[in-house]
Amino acid sequence: MQDIEFVINTEYVELCNLLKLVDLADSGGRGKAMVAEGLVKVDGAIELRKTAKIKPGQLIECEGKRILISIDPNAEIKPPKVKAPKVRGKGQPNRRSGAGVKPAGTKAAKKASKSTEKKSPWH
Repeated sequence: MQDIEFVINTEYVELCNLLKLVDLADSGGRGKAMVAEGLVKVDGAIELRKTAKIKPGQLIECEGKRILISIDPNAEIKPPKVKAPKVRGKGQPNRRSGAGVKPAGTKAAKKASKSTEKKSPWH
């Protein structure tokens, strides 16, 4: 078995990206397919999570190659950049439903106040 040492300077690397970075997969999509097919072992066990967090000290086996993950001793460990999901707060209505409180000066608010007024039977 061929041994590969892969040095990282972050807290972890995703498994499908690691396979691409060490040239076992020609793309991230192929890396995901290899993981889904059960061709990859992490620390001796078959790993089926495509984006499993691989940390320093773990051993990956794939296609007759062993990859040992280590950390760059001179690097400052930075957490990977992750995009935060957009979350609406409780007070923000869904735009499509039209629900929620309308500001007082808008046409919708004036229209709503007219509809609540008592109408005369002659109108």
